[in-house]
Amino acid sequence: MVEDFIPRPPNFAAWLRLVRAPNLLTVPGDILAGFLLAPAATTGDWGQLLLAIPAGLLLYAAGLILNDIFDYAEDLRERPARPLPSGAVSREAAVAVALICLWVAAFLAAFFDALPVALLLILMIILYDAGMKRHPVVGPLLMGGCRAANLLMGATVAADRVWAGPIPLAGALLLGIYIAGVTALARNETHAGTSFPPERIGRLLRMLIPLQALLGVAAIHRFPFNLLALVLLPLLPLHRRLARRFPPS
Repeated sequence: MVEDFIPRPPNFAAWLRLVRAPNLLTVPGDILAGFLLAPAATTGDWGQLLLAIPAGLLLYAAGLILNDIFDYAEDLRERPARPLPSGAVSREAAVAVALICLWVAAFLAAFFDALPVALLLILMIILYDAGMKRHPVVGPLLMGGCRAANLLMGATVAADRVWAGPIPLAGALLLGIYIAGVTALARNETHAGTSFPPERIGRLLRMLIPLQALLGVAAIHRFPFNLLALVLLPLLPLHRRLARRFPPS
């Protein structure tokens, strides 16, 4: 039939589930906090910040898509309602979008001299998704490293070099330790009777937003620009609303 040859429109809701839409709101704060913690930026660096935020978002989205691609066989058995095993999103489309996201993110990072950080982040994403996430120690450390690198990518925008100083590094370590802890707790979130079900893990991920805002405000050497970190706080109720429809974990 002719209808068989007509491509179906994309299922946007399924794609939003695939990339855990609420958690995308936790990504800009990484970049902004790193940017503010770095030494004072020039006027031109503020324009580069507009490239760094989408680069971070694309890397995060690619990581989540790759996670479900590598987990396809397991999801067929245990989570058949997920977008890939249910057929709401094809694996071919998911692979194509993930690769495009990685390429565009690296391309953007090259504009603000953060390509080494972006490539390290891509490596950690692939290692984590390809199987290291199952290791009880390495998995959480890799995920924490991804968040730390995302903050350092924002710091690179302001510093115009990969090493942005000890203050951004301290912020990255704090953020990385927090996410490593949440990742370790999330390992058993699908098990019955766990004290950390997906809903609670989602709340812990949401708390990243005030933590990022706190890190940004703590950059008192950037006063009054450090107060811009407070613009992250309205993302909290938005994350909560999105999480009701699209599970963040």
